[in-house]
Amino acid sequence: MASAVYLPGTAAATIGDETVALVREAMGDATRAITMASGLVGYELEAPAKVIVPVVTPLVNMLPRRRGNGTDIVHWKAITSFDTSRNWGVLADGGTPSQVTYAVASLQNTMQTIGLMNAVSFQAQWRGRALESDVRARRIAELLYQLKMTEERWLLGASTYLLVPPAPVLATAVSGGTVAAGTYWVKVTAKNAQGETTASPATKIVTTGSTSTVTITVFTVPNATQYNVYVGSGGSQPADSAMWLQAGISGANAQQPAIGATVTLADGATVMPSGEVNPAILPLTISAPPATSGTALSTVAANTAKTFVDGSGNPLMWDGIIAQALSNTSLANGATLGAQVAQPADPTGKLGLADIDNLLAGMYLQAAGDPDYIIMNPLDNVRLTNLVVSAGQLRYVVQAGESAEQTHLTAQYRVTRYLNKSTGREIPIILDRYCPQGYMVFLPVSVPFPVPEVSTAIEIETNQEYWGVDFAVTDSNFRFADYVDETVKVFFLGGLGVIRGIYPSF
Repeated sequence: MASAVYLPGTAAATIGDETVALVREAMGDATRAITMASGLVGYELEAPAKVIVPVVTPLVNMLPRRRGNGTDIVHWKAITSFDTSRNWGVLADGGTPSQVTYAVASLQNTMQTIGLMNAVSFQAQWRGRALESDVRARRIAELLYQLKMTEERWLLGASTYLLVPPAPVLATAVSGGTVAAGTYWVKVTAKNAQGETTASPATKIVTTGSTSTVTITVFTVPNATQYNVYVGSGGSQPADSAMWLQAGISGANAQQPAIGATVTLADGATVMPSGEVNPAILPLTISAPPATSGTALSTVAANTAKTFVDGSGNPLMWDGIIAQALSNTSLANGATLGAQVAQPADPTGKLGLADIDNLLAGMYLQAAGDPDYIIMNPLDNVRLTNLVVSAGQLRYVVQAGESAEQTHLTAQYRVTRYLNKSTGREIPIILDRYCPQGYMVFLPVSVPFPVPEVSTAIEIETNQEYWGVDFAVTDSNFRFADYVDETVKVFFLGGLGVIRGIYPSF
């Protein structure tokens, strides 16, 4: 079968004859019209795209889609407070009720095109029939799968500008370096070819003796290429004008770990490589006395690190779900229904169950937020499972009278749901290989307030649904590409939460 319904934990759907037939039908008329002079010819892929539902793309599968108006920027308003003054509604006899004051956030996101291309040589098409019947149609069907998987990566990790890194985790050793005793403060920025982000929150470390080292765990962000580390000293947090770029460990020496790379932690453990996202951390070490002059952090006035741009410097990527959460937090909006964003409370960065419980409590108390799903990278789910097991919060019971069950025990555990103690809801956990490591995304689908104009908390708006193009033949290859022009909109910020900066071990 070509179609599939997303069920967490199920195997990936295969490309069957039904899918190939739909693709062949969609491209049929265009194929007949192609000549050397006709140029590229496009055809709708909406029908085949709707039945192609890869189980590795849970967000693409579950989020509703609507056709847009054909603009390059989409604007919408999200009510962030239904009563900013928190009126009690007290009313004297014959008096006038207090007026409710709403707070509204004006939000926007750009429309961007996601596109992928492939090619099949004449010889591959002619000589591959015995194996695959129609090599070209199958490659086009596979390209649809890849486009939807790329779209999934966008929904979570895309951002117009690089995300500002979480606060770094610091550790110190009393030997191996020449760092003097003192109190040091560290902030981190992310960089790419376009510029540099503003700084992370500061973390402090106290060293002793005169031969210390300081290990800095930088939490990576998608699409960065390197990181800058700024250090200041003093009993209280110094101003940005007194925090200095550490050229010895930054720039070329603090490059983004490659996708699939293995990273060694400060305790000697290794982070398992992932083939879809960058490793969660970049460990750096200061062995010499930190620089106290040079480039100050105060020179970084704004985030200038656009992720992808065209030749004129125009952004080519929109803000995904994580980026919209970080840009519209409750802290930034005051007592409003913004997104909840947090880091683990433990100074080592290790996740605790209390971190999850506190975030969920904050979402509900602040905005009646009660997320429908928790999205995380499979590697982070392993760590969450180990945390639950080590906390003794589960047990495995074997029926004493069932001999078959006693001889067919399953090794290991996996946490698939999390109980929201604030609301009593069991939240399904969806593993997403495209979710950045070190992030847990608490995703709303429903809205707790009856708003006729808004039926969902998050939706995808498209200018052009899935569209295929066959290019004119100019050499001995059939070339074809698939496109989708879209953006993502978050209507209910109060139902969105993110825990990030999770240290990848327990």
